[in-house]
Amino acid sequence: MGITKKINRQNIFIFLFLVIFPFGQIIRIGMVHPLDIVVGLAAIYTILKKLEKPQVFTEFKLFLYAAAFSWIFSLFIFKKVEVFYGLLYLIRIISYYYFGIYVWNFAKKTKEKKLLQNSLVTISVVSAIFGWIQFLAIPDIKPFFVYGWDMHLFRLVGTFLDPTFLGLIIVFGLLLSIYLWTKEKSKGKALTIGFLLVSLAFTYSRASYLAFVAGILLYIYFDKRFKKLLLLVLTLIIGAFLLPTARNHSIELFRTFSSLARIQNYKNTLQVFGKSPVFGIGFNNMCLANNEFVAVQSFESHACSGSDSSLLMVLATTGITGLIVFLSAIIKIIKLLFKKPGFEIIYSCFLALFVHSLFSNSLFYPWVMGYLAVLPATFLKD
Repeated sequence: MGITKKINRQNIFIFLFLVIFPFGQIIRIGMVHPLDIVVGLAAIYTILKKLEKPQVFTEFKLFLYAAAFSWIFSLFIFKKVEVFYGLLYLIRIISYYYFGIYVWNFAKKTKEKKLLQNSLVTISVVSAIFGWIQFLAIPDIKPFFVYGWDMHLFRLVGTFLDPTFLGLIIVFGLLLSIYLWTKEKSKGKALTIGFLLVSLAFTYSRASYLAFVAGILLYIYFDKRFKKLLLLVLTLIIGAFLLPTARNHSIELFRTFSSLARIQNYKNTLQVFGKSPVFGIGFNNMCLANNEFVAVQSFESHACSGSDSSLLMVLATTGITGLIVFLSAIIKIIKLLFKKPGFEIIYSCFLALFVHSLFSNSLFYPWVMGYLAVLPATFLKD
């Protein structure tokens, strides 16, 4: 109710982003997703209006230049029309960059920063609720395999059709809920924390478990008054061991087949990197490169255009040059954010993402980019 009263030309895209977000992948049409359209329109608005860019966003611009250069360079490597698939991914990451600037310009002029923070928690909660609806109604999503999705059984995958990404969205909401609870101690936030923690457990996503543990430990480090939050870590660990598996190997905590597949994926990505180590094979031409240098895969497969490590994906697509620029930008952004309002929760979410991205291409997942474009803007003042 609150945010609908504030809708005008300048923040309509934020409202649409929040509404569309929880519906995940189920409303996409081919390669087109409504979330990308909303973000793209916000980016165009930002460029046309020449909205002010905060320094924290300016630092990341160099990586966008490196990514653009790598894609142009790839035209001389592949000389195939499929290279334009990569251009679409490049346009997407640029759009989310400008979307962050758009949100920051709105947030700095409004007193509704708390409303935006609660809205982020809400979309995580709604995403989890959709996950439970799917878990109870369609526990086996094998029928979606023909559409390029992995087969998952008895796991919360929700509207994202992937437990790993749903798990990360829940982690963000969980960390933000904990931060808000430490500020206001409301029963509502306590119930939200409990619900999201249980939901996270039933994704059976080990990458998301590790992401949450890393994020909450860093938050405790910054705010030593809340060491009792360690109970949440202990609860998740114990819960992970007690979760029912029904002799289903795909959800066992110590399953090895997925780990072996991930290691093979790392090897494949490094093999692609070896074809153009300095400038990479172009952002994001992973699907084309996999078909050229590794093994034939369908462009319809949702695993074709990524890597099980975001950093390795950056290395393969933009080369050593792009990775250096990327890491340099991240380090500068971390330094700029230190001691800024809300830096502890921003740091915690970013660390959670970094840990998660070691096992999945989550750094460049549209919903993740969108979530973390909004979160810092709700705290930053300049």
